[in-house]
Amino acid sequence: MNLEEHLIECPYCGEVFTALVDPSEHEAQYVEDCEVCCQPIVFTVLDNGPKAPSSVHTRREHDCALDWLSRNAN
Repeated sequence: MNLEEHLIECPYCGEVFTALVDPSEHEAQYVEDCEVCCQPIVFTVLDNGPKAPSSVHTRREHDCALDWLSRNAN
């Protein structure tokens, strides 16, 4: 497993920290707590191919629930 280091800004407290992500899956999503404020951050890791680093997107866990509700509201 080759882990990549990425600088991440917490979507809650705004602090920047280094996170290790696993780019081995084409697209992965997982939750990890902020190292500073301990709030749950949703990480989405996208593999950009063998010659490019992975893309890492973060958002608040609550934002995911709102996205789901907006897609499934009828």
